[in-house]
Amino acid sequence: MTAEPRLDLDDIQAHVVPGFVQEHQRLLGWRLPDDDPATAARALLATVTGRVTSASAGLTYRAARQGLATALAVSLSPRTLLALGHADLASIDEAFAVGMSRRTYLRDPPAARWTVGGPGREIDILIILAGDDTTLLDDATAEILDSHTGCDLVHDQAARRLPGDVEHFGFRDGVSQPALRGVIDEAGTPLVPRTPMPPMPDHREYARPGDVLVWPGQFLFGLPRQSETDPVRPAAARPVPALARNGSLLVYRKLEQDVPGFLADTARMAAELGIDPADLRAQLVGRHPDGRPLVNPAATTRAELNDFNYDATDPDGLRCPLSAHIRKVNPRDQETDKGPPAATLTFAILRRGITYGEPHSPERGLLFLCYQTDVTQQFELLAQRWANNPERPRQGMDNGMDLIIGRTRPGTTRRARLLDGEVSTMADYVHPLGGAYLFTPSISALRALTTPESPHPPPPTAR
Repeated sequence: MTAEPRLDLDDIQAHVVPGFVQEHQRLLGWRLPDDDPATAARALLATVTGRVTSASAGLTYRAARQGLATALAVSLSPRTLLALGHADLASIDEAFAVGMSRRTYLRDPPAARWTVGGPGREIDILIILAGDDTTLLDDATAEILDSHTGCDLVHDQAARRLPGDVEHFGFRDGVSQPALRGVIDEAGTPLVPRTPMPPMPDHREYARPGDVLVWPGQFLFGLPRQSETDPVRPAAARPVPALARNGSLLVYRKLEQDVPGFLADTARMAAELGIDPADLRAQLVGRHPDGRPLVNPAATTRAELNDFNYDATDPDGLRCPLSAHIRKVNPRDQETDKGPPAATLTFAILRRGITYGEPHSPERGLLFLCYQTDVTQQFELLAQRWANNPERPRQGMDNGMDLIIGRTRPGTTRRARLLDGEVSTMADYVHPLGGAYLFTPSISALRALTTPESPHPPPPTAR
């Protein structure tokens, strides 16, 4: 077994690893001025860089729920990196360099209609604050808002976790996450504790039942990546600029959920099939609202909720439809159009989403946030190539579309084959309101970016 890399937890931002667990968050999006953007960027970064929460502090808080009044993370746009004289970082990923608004095949509404990141409201610096005490969180936010750094605040979004960590459609969220390989000290203590297990049929290693281990280079630059053919041995780290190491790429999307439309439309489809609406919704998601997967409905513990595979228990979709949301974006141990089961691990993302809006408000949804090192082959593959395509991820099978997040052109019917028959709809239940592709540097890189390297950095490119 290849030795796992040492992770520098004091350098990695906590929102990447292990993620914020606080009940409340506040997202502040800033746009740099066209006149002297470098000075404005450095001023704002100087205000917050010393407050950025490290992975080590995040792990301590996660374990004891103490030690942090608030947590803070910072991410940057390509324009910011260019203004600071780092064209190498600005071009580290094609999708990141191009920008979300130009990735038209995501089938988002035109950027001119976006409420987040649209023309004139592009996010150049995103600051995420988190806390369990709303008073302390508001105080920390006010300190930043009062800093008068010369940047324009173009996005201010409050969010909070709903009881039971459910999303607004009523389903438990965040059950399945990849477990990062890596050790945290000289003694070789793994980041994710390991539970002894018998050999798995496909020889993958798990931290515990259901929690598959993934090499950290899929989420952090400069570290070993996941092999496309061998789930245990790593692939070489991707060559990147020195300042990229321990950084990651953040996808941020504001997704409004049409809860009344979802409930009414799924009730209509259920009536057509002669089944209970709750059963139909569970088939669309692949889980029951409490998190129990359709392929393991007897699950009770958190470990059991994620302890299942498809090829071993339900290869043809007779228990969980091939079009179910959790199956479309994570086929687990099944071969896909992209290769053998081992290749599926290279498409994994670290999800850090949180809900916004009150349960009965018309303005409610999910702030989708995820980390990876290849936006095209991770987030975009899952959201577009698999969720939107009835012929994928399983080749030679009628997968149907992911009716939860899949999108077609306006006026086009979406269909899915469920356990009780085929259903179709022209309604979208999730409406993208915009967002951004951003780079989340390491803490040491943030410090370096705050210090001018030359008196005349290259000017930013046109938007």
